[in-house]
Amino acid sequence: MSTITKSLYGFSPKLAPFVGKTPAEQVALLQSWGNTVVFGGYQSLAFVDAVHAAGLKIYAEYGCFVGKNWWTKVPDSRPITDERKPLEADDGYHGVNPTTTQVRQERLEGLEKLVTQHAIDGVWLDFIRWPCHWESPDPPLPRTSFDPYTLALFSRNKGIDLPTGDTVTAARTVLDHYEDEWTSWRCEQITSWVGEARAVLKRLRPDVILGLFGVPWRVADHDGAFLKTVGQDYRALGEHVDVFSPMVYHLMCGQPPSWIGEVTEEVHNLSGKPVWPIIQSVNQPLAPLSAEEYGQALDVALRSPASEGVLVFQMEAALDDAKLEVTKSRFGS
Repeated sequence: MSTITKSLYGFSPKLAPFVGKTPAEQVALLQSWGNTVVFGGYQSLAFVDAVHAAGLKIYAEYGCFVGKNWWTKVPDSRPITDERKPLEADDGYHGVNPTTTQVRQERLEGLEKLVTQHAIDGVWLDFIRWPCHWESPDPPLPRTSFDPYTLALFSRNKGIDLPTGDTVTAARTVLDHYEDEWTSWRCEQITSWVGEARAVLKRLRPDVILGLFGVPWRVADHDGAFLKTVGQDYRALGEHVDVFSPMVYHLMCGQPPSWIGEVTEEVHNLSGKPVWPIIQSVNQPLAPLSAEEYGQALDVALRSPASEGVLVFQMEAALDDAKLEVTKSRFGS
């Protein structure tokens, strides 16, 4: 992984430039833009073969604790706030409680199928966190999950007696007297699942690298919400993850492009692992992202001493003529 990685995330044969082309022609086009790896398209064996024939790697994204279907299928997977209220959906995002046994097990089983049924070279875990819709300058920071099962599990694991029968009182007891223990324990729930995912790869496909899409906050941001709310402890996760990709969508988060380098450096310092930041090409939240500013973001991501590559979210938006020219100029350098 010593070469600089460059990739437009989200390949699909349905995107206009690829329609009517053979897999080999599709890969050749991706290479002509400067892509050194491919994210997406792994469902097609012919495309995977073409990627490998060209000497490239192909990676998959794997969603973990997310989805409205879980709320329906396993109602207990819907997180409960410290006010004893079910977590509400936020702009289509349905966060799932990471302690839910059925969810944890079925997502591991799904990972097994992914790596045994598809000839991928790497898998990037996504939504590998406690619930938080973070793509905002001022994101909501829900405190979850204060359901009876999760509270009892915390109490048992940590040897802490909590009031029974009233989850609101128990939640207040936790936050008022055991917040540090609660924070570290919630982080452990994320880290332990990632450790199990690593064990799956080691057992079935030790050649597959494990990546992680991370919330792009520094530890001190939002009063420590990276650990308190999200539960992503990069120091611990670094024992299991090969590459970290913080989702440094600067425009969504109300930040200048220079912020991308700051987050990238902290992620590397905490994890001790390679960092491939993923920047945005999409026009969100309100104002369009200009090709000039997109280029600035690419420059910061590529030139950061802590970065070993850059991913772009996502390919479809980057196919805008002006942005594509910027991409080719940076990827080709």
